[in-house]
Amino acid sequence: MSALPTSKGFGQVKHNERSSNGLDRRDFVRLVAGSAAAAGLSLPPAACGRSSTTDRRVVVLGLDGLDPFLIKQLISAGRAPNFKRLAEMGSFMKLATTMPALSPVAWSSFITGTTPGSHGIADFITRDPATYLPVFSIFANRDPELTFSIGDVHLPIKGGGPVNLRQGRTFWSYLTERGIPAWISRIPTNYPVEETATRAISGMGTPDLTDAYGVFSYYTSDPFEDYPNLSGGTVHRVDVNANVVRAELFGPVNSLRTQRPTDRDPYANTTRVPFTVHLDPSHDRAVRLDIQGQTILLTKGEYSPWVRLKFDLLPVIGSVSGIARFLVKQVRPHFQLYITPINIDPADQAGPVTYPAQYGAEIVRDIGAFWTKGLPCDTKAFDYRVINDEQYAKQAELLLDEQMRLFDQQWSEFREGLFYFYVSSTDQDAHMLWRNMDPTHPKHGEADPRFAGYIPDLYAKMDQLLGKVLPAVDDKTLLLVCSDHGFAQFGRQFHLNTWLRDNGWLTLNAGAEKKEETSVFDIDWTRTVAYGMGFNGLYLNLKNREAKGIVEPGQAAGILAKLQRELEAVSDPETGMRPVAKVYARDELYSGVMTPTMPELLVGYTPGYRNSSQSFMGSTGSEVINLNPWAWSGDHSMAHQMVPGSLFSSRKVAKQVPSILDLPVTILEHFGVAKPSQMVGSSIFS
Repeated sequence: MSALPTSKGFGQVKHNERSSNGLDRRDFVRLVAGSAAAAGLSLPPAACGRSSTTDRRVVVLGLDGLDPFLIKQLISAGRAPNFKRLAEMGSFMKLATTMPALSPVAWSSFITGTTPGSHGIADFITRDPATYLPVFSIFANRDPELTFSIGDVHLPIKGGGPVNLRQGRTFWSYLTERGIPAWISRIPTNYPVEETATRAISGMGTPDLTDAYGVFSYYTSDPFEDYPNLSGGTVHRVDVNANVVRAELFGPVNSLRTQRPTDRDPYANTTRVPFTVHLDPSHDRAVRLDIQGQTILLTKGEYSPWVRLKFDLLPVIGSVSGIARFLVKQVRPHFQLYITPINIDPADQAGPVTYPAQYGAEIVRDIGAFWTKGLPCDTKAFDYRVINDEQYAKQAELLLDEQMRLFDQQWSEFREGLFYFYVSSTDQDAHMLWRNMDPTHPKHGEADPRFAGYIPDLYAKMDQLLGKVLPAVDDKTLLLVCSDHGFAQFGRQFHLNTWLRDNGWLTLNAGAEKKEETSVFDIDWTRTVAYGMGFNGLYLNLKNREAKGIVEPGQAAGILAKLQRELEAVSDPETGMRPVAKVYARDELYSGVMTPTMPELLVGYTPGYRNSSQSFMGSTGSEVINLNPWAWSGDHSMAHQMVPGSLFSSRKVAKQVPSILDLPVTILEHFGVAKPSQMVGSSIFS
């Protein structure tokens, strides 16, 4: 996926107990960092003087992207005995998903029991109708309500910080208000972390420490190494002098100061940490890293442990803490060092990633530091070939190991109520390593054959995870394994905005047609009828909604019908296939007060095709259809019937076509809680 637009700000620096003297130094740091959360250590709802009111349990393993066709193959091959046992005990079925079949959309529907028209998440990004600019849909940073200025320093005193944009009540809040514990680990669209759970860790949507979706750092002494149009990372040129490399690692922008970047110093207002790397003159197998008083031996080709870093905001007042892993790719003839995006330190949080806040430090004490960034593995570094298949796989294995240790730690403490545990690896690794497995993928020949079996092996590891919870199933314990969608090949990309341009629906400003690639700034909105934004969204340039809208509401139905017909008729001249399988009308799928703000049409692609990264951000290019150039080679932003999720249940499912919207109703029913009026699903058991 393309790098998403970022919003600058810090969020919560740290939860601390308030002193009897009022605002202490740590509270002050929290405020100047723009926290939206309340100070103090909060007790979980179920711990506030109430004991559990149930002896029932529901265990949900949310295995993102677990494909029903792949897991069926694994069961048939005898490699998934626990999945087979669970299916025989209850049911194994395809699970209908949302349109679009995207993780933040589907899991938001799972969380709330409502459609995107109510919870407000219809893609990874939406657009600001006032500017047409892409906007991250999961969370936003609000400006402080009150600031105090001293010279070039501006201190937020009240308000501000990250706000979750998902609307609607979480289904587990109906449990915790009744004293029933709810453990919610890493569910997507849960940043800032939801405080209605008993224990919670934020998931997809959580930014890195720089408030971006994930920005890696890469240092090279090779003057000819080039990464044109790089997004999601920064490249820094370094020199090797007397076997020593000196450089700086850049952290979050210091929004407390008014210094502005210049051409001479583009990082003028960015916090930074200096570091030194010492090369051994006699061999190139390892180097020594010195950073903030820490000395770390880095072995070439291997990731370091998590390195804790402090970035100063203001002298004396405080700093924010992050963690990163370092990878020396090469020592000679050119020095090459890759550093993961700087994650929020779960033990000293610069953003609300666990609830209660001290829970992060408790986990770190038990299992060590862990990834907090919403999409943990660095897909952008892999897409741009800063890291290769092997280096990505090593990072993915570290992440999976962390997830399994986190599961063991939480499972050992869980007793009653709801236990939801999410695994991201089944999604991210399928995105990035599909071409290794699929001999029909156009880029299969470029993939490392050593990882052809990586995805089936990963599914086998999920079977081992399932084996840890199967013994817990009894008359009072329901076990569900579910995914938000399945997977398919992504070999060719469809440039939706380019097609709209070429077919007269989108008009560029005079002269912009000469550009190889355009942006939203190059579009003549006074002559544009429709435009794409996000993976599947197609918006009308609607009068009285968009800033420069020209489409009268009475014209909309006819325009939409024509767009549907024309898009579904497009043919790929290279393959003869139709890239667009089905175009869905929003109003036939969504309900709720936010529906009018959503895209009028949802473009469902044929497996093998997906919207391009350029059109995702509102851009146009030179071709309508071409080869997918990225390592990101599997996807699910297709017509939602073609990429269903998976559902395993320890009880027999009665519903013929269960949906992810049915699951929150089903879980509440198990605890004796009636279906809330806003939920649109029904129990899968009746």
